[in-house]
Amino acid sequence: MSKTSEAAGLWESIMNTMRADNSLGEGSFGSTFLTQLKLLTDTGSKLVFEYPRGMMIEWVQNYYLDSMTAAAARVLDGARDVEFIEQQDDADGSQPDAQAADAAEAHTAAAHAGTTAAANAPRAERSSRKRSAKRRSYVNSGLNEDFRFENFVVGPNSEFAYEVAKAVASDTAPRFNPYFIHGASGLGKTHLLHAIGNAIREKREEVCVLYVTCEDFTNAYIDAIGSRSDEKNAAIRAFRRKYREADVLLIDDVQFLSKRQKTQDEFFYTFNSLFDSGKQIVMTADCAAHEITDLDPRLSTRFEQGLTASIALPCFETRLAILRNMRSKWKSDLVGDEVLEFLASNITRSVRSLAGALTRIGSLASFSHHSPSVSEARQQVRDLLHNDRGNDRNTIEAIQKRVAEEFDIRVSDLTARRRTAQIAHPRQVAMYLARRCTQSSLQEIGAAFGGRDHGTVIHAARTIEKKIETDSRLRRCVERLADQFS
Repeated sequence: MSKTSEAAGLWESIMNTMRADNSLGEGSFGSTFLTQLKLLTDTGSKLVFEYPRGMMIEWVQNYYLDSMTAAAARVLDGARDVEFIEQQDDADGSQPDAQAADAAEAHTAAAHAGTTAAANAPRAERSSRKRSAKRRSYVNSGLNEDFRFENFVVGPNSEFAYEVAKAVASDTAPRFNPYFIHGASGLGKTHLLHAIGNAIREKREEVCVLYVTCEDFTNAYIDAIGSRSDEKNAAIRAFRRKYREADVLLIDDVQFLSKRQKTQDEFFYTFNSLFDSGKQIVMTADCAAHEITDLDPRLSTRFEQGLTASIALPCFETRLAILRNMRSKWKSDLVGDEVLEFLASNITRSVRSLAGALTRIGSLASFSHHSPSVSEARQQVRDLLHNDRGNDRNTIEAIQKRVAEEFDIRVSDLTARRRTAQIAHPRQVAMYLARRCTQSSLQEIGAAFGGRDHGTVIHAARTIEKKIETDSRLRRCVERLADQFS
């Protein structure tokens, strides 16, 4: 059997394993996409794939790379990295399989050898080559090198957070420590975390930078304390050494500490150890530190003792700039400006949703080799439009109307300044439901209730949370209303 046939059979086995894991549905869009890939070689440590010119390999990287590597590890009884190489046509417009495999092996050998030519290449060219088609992280750092300051689109919603992040990355002695970034999901907090780490690593290779999600920190701690008795002490020491010996700790989604008292205690001592040693700490959360429920005051005060910055929802111009920046990376103009403007106008709550919508429409354009119309684009992303806007019942106004009906008051009473018990209680219920059942920020909820501040919204939500613990009648009422907006 030829090497080409062996590679094709191996790739088919990997895809069959993905199908068995339900990570690749038969006949699905992803399945059709992946069949265009050609496995060139298995070097023993790496699978090298070739993809057709014009194919948006970002789709595979974003949605299937993890499933591919997991399936490959099972089929081959060992982990493999994955690399993608764009097909290089010869003079006749084709490239023999043997030649392609030789080219892949030569490409891989050159990468491992670190040739003199590559060493002497301009820095920008080398950096571009590193980030070409392969998604990887720095060893042991957890960093994604695709997230950098130069590809973060700055708008009025993120300008302050961005500038402080750049200052943190350039400082050899921490000025803003800790640096706490908060905002809704999908707005760029994680991008800034990685950008800080990548910038520091690029300037100071000797610095130990560690990125970790709070969930991974928690799970690692649970694993350490749950070790067998004869290994427990060593596991805990290894856990603490990993996090407390970092020069820069970047920790994502610290709201995950909520209600995890033992993990909070461990993180408290980790934080103190790093801070007292002059090490930089950068954190993100989906809300301000003092808004994280059931967070030890010792932690919330420490989180806020440095500098805090928020990232708000991007405006239309920023959303459009983000989409144009993504399109320019693909070096394709198949997705027209009118489609970008349609997406920027209709997907407003998450940069991730914007990226997903553009990837989906760009894939359609790549397959069909024509520029999709706005109507075609709408059809492709209709589920994202629904999720972004939400059902009409999920709006704050709809919640106010339903609560007013429930408590036999007028909607205008909920937004008025009256504070009588007859009005204040329903207003608190409506604020609680708005926070629970919508993705609106505290500021947006407060504005919808007569221009109240975020502190009032927090107080209202906590008041209702406490009341429903002891008042079964109110609890049933609130749950019944919440079900209507879930």
